[in-house]
Amino acid sequence: MTMKVWITAGLAASTLLAACGAMPDARYRDPFYRPTYGPPVANPSPGGGPAPDQAEMACVAAGHDAGFDVERVVGTRELMGPQATATSRDVMLRVRRGGQSLEVRCNYAYDTGQARIMTL
Repeated sequence: MTMKVWITAGLAASTLLAACGAMPDARYRDPFYRPTYGPPVANPSPGGGPAPDQAEMACVAAGHDAGFDVERVVGTRELMGPQATATSRDVMLRVRRGGQSLEVRCNYAYDTGQARIMTL
C-alpha cells in the first residue's frame, strides 16, 4: 500500500472512533436505572442527638429567662463534632424586646442539656 492510503485509512479510523465517543452507552437502557455520581451519602445515624423539640423548648425557656418575648422558632440545625457525631443544636429564635423585633441564636449542648443565648 502506498503512504497516501495509510494516511487516509488512519484519518478515517480516527474520525470514526472520535464520532463514537458521543454515542450513548447501551448498557443502561433500563428506564428505571439512574446512575449515581460521587461518594455515597450516609443516612443520619439514629443515635444522633435528642429530638429537636427538646432543644427548641430549652431555647425558648432560655429566651424567656433572658428577658425576651419569644415569638417563634425560625430554624434549627444540628452541629457535628469530631467523628461526625452530633454535639449540639443551634436554634434561631424571633424575639421581641423593648418594642424591637430581632433574631437571636441559641445553642443547646447535648452533653450538658443547657441552652445558651449566643447573640444579643
